[in-house]
Amino acid sequence: MYHIIETDVVVIGAGAAGTMAAIKAREADANIKITVLDKSIMDTSGGAGRGMDALNTMSVPPYSYPEDVVEHTTKVTEGILDQSVSYEFGKRCPQLLKDLEKIMDREKGSLFPVDEDGNYQLFYLHPIQKPLLLPMDGEEMKRALAKAVRDTGATIYNRTAALQIISENNAVKGVFAFNHRNGEYYYFKTQSVCLTTGCASRMGLASSGYLVGCYEFPGNAGDGYYMAYQAGAELVNMECFQANSLIKDHQGPGCGYVAVPRGAYGTDRNGDSTWSHGYSSGDSKMGAWKAFAEGRGPTHLKMSHLPEDSIKVIEKILWGNERTSRKIFHQNRGQDYRDGDAIELAFSEEIGVCGGHSSSGVLADKNGASSVKGLYVAGDVDGGLPHSYLGGALVMGGLIGENAVEYARNCDENAEYKGLHKWISDEINTFEEPLRRDNGLPTDQVEYKARTRVQYYMKPPKNPEFLNIAQWWMERIKKEDMPRIKAVDYHDLLKTYEIKCILTVGEMMARSSLFRTESRWGFQHWRIDIPENKPEWDGQWVVIKKEGDSMVLSKRKVPELQWDYPTKMEYKYPEVSFDVGTPFKKEANWVNPKEDKWMSDTLAKQGMETPRRFMPGKEK
Repeated sequence: MYHIIETDVVVIGAGAAGTMAAIKAREADANIKITVLDKSIMDTSGGAGRGMDALNTMSVPPYSYPEDVVEHTTKVTEGILDQSVSYEFGKRCPQLLKDLEKIMDREKGSLFPVDEDGNYQLFYLHPIQKPLLLPMDGEEMKRALAKAVRDTGATIYNRTAALQIISENNAVKGVFAFNHRNGEYYYFKTQSVCLTTGCASRMGLASSGYLVGCYEFPGNAGDGYYMAYQAGAELVNMECFQANSLIKDHQGPGCGYVAVPRGAYGTDRNGDSTWSHGYSSGDSKMGAWKAFAEGRGPTHLKMSHLPEDSIKVIEKILWGNERTSRKIFHQNRGQDYRDGDAIELAFSEEIGVCGGHSSSGVLADKNGASSVKGLYVAGDVDGGLPHSYLGGALVMGGLIGENAVEYARNCDENAEYKGLHKWISDEINTFEEPLRRDNGLPTDQVEYKARTRVQYYMKPPKNPEFLNIAQWWMERIKKEDMPRIKAVDYHDLLKTYEIKCILTVGEMMARSSLFRTESRWGFQHWRIDIPENKPEWDGQWVVIKKEGDSMVLSKRKVPELQWDYPTKMEYKYPEVSFDVGTPFKKEANWVNPKEDKWMSDTLAKQGMETPRRFMPGKEK
């Protein structure tokens, strides 16, 4: 069954950015129709589903100013950004604090720390000489945001995943969605969409092999990247990978942002620090890689030297609104944060792409507008505002809610999609093919196959042959496995769609990594065959766009930088060379026949052809 519904604004993804978009959209217009779709349950969905302990990058005078946010993002992106977007975010940070205190019904000094003068107090963490991290006691934040959205009167569809953003003449015309609990479909006639679906975290695969064991929200399979691409939007920096230090065997974050500002630091097996700061940028990731490459692993998060009060604060945060399973995990292993080497870290267990924690995603301007009219993006799907974390998601989420309303008010184009009923029927019929198959490949096996190929062939340091093979695998799985996949229920049917997203985003990651013929951003785009920055790539985006049935990549200069801040990080690429001794030497008579006549004759007698040598992308 399907429903056709008219609405003014559709919010896709009810995480932090999406909920704030709905709240601000209602504030902008009391009468406009707002529809919110979430693949999960709005109250606990998204990367901040358990609340949050800090706003990682914030401009709050007198400790920091909008220009300081620009300085930070300019440096960690190595100058590949639109500075005006970072500045717009920085300007709006103070208002966000007031908004959150109101939404969560908290007094000043209760939600965020203040100093003796009553100013919000920020901590140092980032690789610049400015404090930008604002701690918070926000376990109930997501539930409070969800309540505020319900209070707006917006229509909320939980367990309902958007499948397509329909565009015509480069403008939004509608959204096609599917409820994976009851199997009902929805076509929302709209000209304005807030895309807030989070990052593409389910790309690589952790060593545990668990498909839902990932750093980010496990529902994030790159849906937003895929839908925006299919609708004609531009994406950037898909070669800038997210690869994190995690808790070994737990897939929880290493939590440097929680512990490092309070005095913790990462160490190698000798007890030496792996890097000079705990910010998750390409330079610190190079430091972690170096520790393992030199045999100085395992690495640990050292907290044993901290005062007891600080350790208890860290435990409250990490066991509460970070990962509720983490306390049980450590207790069952007999691990105590008061022991020097209790918390073992793992590096680059999985790779993915993200805007808010890195630089990759849908390209948007300072208004959150993409290259498709009526399509606005915010949060981790947004590649236009890099390294902004939860603060950026909330600020820009609110901004795009306001701008989406303004666009809907002034858009006089007809949102009618010609032949709509037939189109919907055809889409449902195609989408449900995996349900009608009597036999086929299980969804978990196909997803496992795709993600292991992403992890194996694309994990930095990258090389061109591996990237070519990765592309070959993405295409092969699309052509050979997807037509044979078998879904057993509606939830499983949604998995088939998510695998399609993973394969498409994986192709973007591989192709853009080949297109940018240099190394940049430290570990995040390290090509072992070109281990250096190239001047011709300074200030250049790699842009991906769908043209017809083709994925087209191009090089584009970022807008002229308005502030002259450093565009390099403090790292260098190593010359990787290992002396492994003198190999065995073959004597002159150590020669085998070039042809295997005996086997060829044997196969011929059996009526079989000699198999051709087959390599990915090559037949001889």
